[in-house]
Amino acid sequence: MLSNVHYYYKLNRKYVTLFGSIFNNVTLKRIKASDSTEIERFKVPIIYGPKEKYVTRLQSDPDLDREVSTILPRMSFEMTNMQYDPTRKQNSLLRASKANSSTRTTSSYMGVPYDITFDLNIYARNIDDGNQIIEQILPYFGPDYTVTVDNLPDIGITKDVPIILNSIQESTEYEGNFDSVRYVTWNLNFTMKVYYYGPITYPKIIRTVITNIYNDPELQTGYIVRINTGGGSGVFRPDDYVYQGDSYLTANAYGIVIGWSANTGKLQIGGTQGSFKVGQNVHAVSTNGVYTISSFDATPLKLAEITITPDPSDALPNSDFGYTTTITEWPNID
Repeated sequence: MLSNVHYYYKLNRKYVTLFGSIFNNVTLKRIKASDSTEIERFKVPIIYGPKEKYVTRLQSDPDLDREVSTILPRMSFEMTNMQYDPTRKQNSLLRASKANSSTRTTSSYMGVPYDITFDLNIYARNIDDGNQIIEQILPYFGPDYTVTVDNLPDIGITKDVPIILNSIQESTEYEGNFDSVRYVTWNLNFTMKVYYYGPITYPKIIRTVITNIYNDPELQTGYIVRINTGGGSGVFRPDDYVYQGDSYLTANAYGIVIGWSANTGKLQIGGTQGSFKVGQNVHAVSTNGVYTISSFDATPLKLAEITITPDPSDALPNSDFGYTTTITEWPNID
């Protein structure tokens, strides 16, 4: 059922790295309370990991004396859920292609939409530090922030990926009474709308397209009708009018002769109006030919063949080229 071709595009790693890189330039500045001069400025570190790990670390070591590497403020994030998104489903037959050689292309289907949920956790020593970080994030999400991702470089598939801010929760942990803050945490929940892709294939380049046009033998009005005639006399000439009835002016059905074979008795009529009847005579206007209709030829008639080729013929899919169209018609009967 599934393809036995191995493929791995490292898309999850790419999406996780993308999400984390959005928040890796958040900075925090501390100032003197007396004259508002800047004391220090530093970038807030961010790493991948679950919130519970850092909450446990903070609760077990509230003074942060055990490890110099663990300092506040800092941020962590993790991917928490993946879910199929039917609202972004595209036609299953759509493909993206790129020229691979003069005879083949690199091709893949357009991808299956999924929503990835991320949690971004912010840990701060005091409320002001947390507010500084939050204010540098929220203005960019209204409620989404869109980035372009190069999903499959081999084919050139790029997608605009919206990252939507779903919710914000703030929590303050106190040490003893409510005047002594131990740490402050913020939890921001996001949804990233991404795509996953199947194996890449290498189909041949289509260089010739042929379309055949046939008439429907069951339809008469306005179509070409092929008639098998029986006994009669005279001839039918191309472009002559023929009719069925007492006269051309009061005819039940009429048309224009396209072809006539005296040897086989086959008559081909185009531009027909009305319905010709089996067992009745068909008359020619100019030659006075008259024959009885014995039957209709029920084999579909090939009227035209349209052939389209690139111009120049050795053009590649990414080249600037035109088309050559050749139309061949078969107006005569066999």
